[in-house]
Amino acid sequence: MTAWIMLGSGCVAIILGVLTVTGGRGIAEYARSPKAGWGQMAMGGGFVLDGGSRLLGLPSGAGLAVSTVALGIIVLGAVLQLQAGVFTRSAKRGPGGGAR
Repeated sequence: MTAWIMLGSGCVAIILGVLTVTGGRGIAEYARSPKAGWGQMAMGGGFVLDGGSRLLGLPSGAGLAVSTVALGIIVLGAVLQLQAGVFTRSAKRGPGGGAR
């Protein structure tokens, strides 16, 4: 069951990352940087890779290697999102565009 959850959440993260990179509608204000989208796609790809290896029933040695690579991709995605400023607070803007 956890493999399906990882696979599903990874696919959702990849879709949101693609929307962020391509400038699709409905993206958050903090995610204006393409780095945020690439980071989200990397994190989603790591979850898909790990969940997919569990669903395929790879042997324990191969599963460990795939999980290690997936963890590295997830960390890379988190670093890209931190560089894009995803977790920083943005200034609240008033109706005229100035700070409140």
